[in-house]
Amino acid sequence: MKRNFKGKVILFLALTFLLIIAGCGGGNARNATADTNDEDVVKIGVIVAETGPASTLGSSQANTVKLLQKQLDAAGPIDGKTIQLVKHDYETDDTKAVVAMDKLISDGVVAVVGATQSSTSMAIMPKAIEKKLPLFTIAPIESDSEYVYSMAHSTTVIAMPIVEYLNKNNIKKVAWLNAADGFGVTGKPAFEALAKENGIEIVAHEEFDATATDMTIQLTKVRKTDPEAIIVWSRTPGAGIVARNYKALGFDIPMIQSTAAANDGFLEQVKDDNQNIMVVGSKLSVVDQLPDSEQKEILKGFKDSYAEDFNGEPDLFAAHLLDGIQAILEAVKAGHVTTEDIQQYLQNDMGKYLGATGTFDFGVSQASPEADGISVISIENNTWKFND
Repeated sequence: MKRNFKGKVILFLALTFLLIIAGCGGGNARNATADTNDEDVVKIGVIVAETGPASTLGSSQANTVKLLQKQLDAAGPIDGKTIQLVKHDYETDDTKAVVAMDKLISDGVVAVVGATQSSTSMAIMPKAIEKKLPLFTIAPIESDSEYVYSMAHSTTVIAMPIVEYLNKNNIKKVAWLNAADGFGVTGKPAFEALAKENGIEIVAHEEFDATATDMTIQLTKVRKTDPEAIIVWSRTPGAGIVARNYKALGFDIPMIQSTAAANDGFLEQVKDDNQNIMVVGSKLSVVDQLPDSEQKEILKGFKDSYAEDFNGEPDLFAAHLLDGIQAILEAVKAGHVTTEDIQQYLQNDMGKYLGATGTFDFGVSQASPEADGISVISIENNTWKFND
């Protein structure tokens, strides 16, 4: 069945209002449930890289967990059930993430949201499948398991706005650069298929080590093929290094980077020298520039609440985590509080769900939200700018 979008907006804003009038603090989940019987607590597991190299992506996710727990504590139990978000920082170490997954399973969580990186998500996924535990992944992965729900856009969906931009600007020859890691190598096959359908040719393909500190050699080779745009598939810090090298070499053609570069860390890397540099980013980052819509209300509610608590702005990675937790809460609000019942609800009854990342319909696909939550965005005055 189709969800009531306006009801979701009202609930989100109501929770925010409760926080303001209550003046509540950090919302420690374990303290909040100290006097509550275990059967009255619904535990949701979260695994994020709050520290370590991937914290450039995971820190906003960790903040979002704190924000949501604070809102949940202020709003009170849902149908008599207290919601406890049990967060683990895996410190950008896949082995520690697997240990955290075991701990969450032993703690009796009803579902898990995580992890920040694709490789980490793949590492914890077998345990979720084995236990028939709904896993809401917040990094791009591919899985055909009924227990895996991707909150992050698939590579094909991420490529869609890039191809749309290229067509709109009559660009038919592009160069492709990617990091030679688990994330970097996933983009080209998806883009290549869409490019072929749209008469777009990849005239150069170069790879680089994700830990490299200079990609000038690869870009110099690219220049010889005379591309009309450069597509980059890498996460920070490599994404920013490629962009700086591109500017240093004096390229005057557009560079478009993947969603993994849509964060403040990348903005800082290209500060004051970012003309023609774009990313596939969340509409959350440009919400004040969007036309009025149901989606804008949801995005603005999240952005304003996050800014109040953390004096910063949430990003696409935070939105992935928000949508994963909210999907589980939708099931709880519908009266489903066991792992099995939540799974059945998600599979059969949830219908369309408008989240901060985009529209989900698990009955149609668990592989990705739709592309309505992302866009090719540029940089102006060192901040993101929405391109109509």
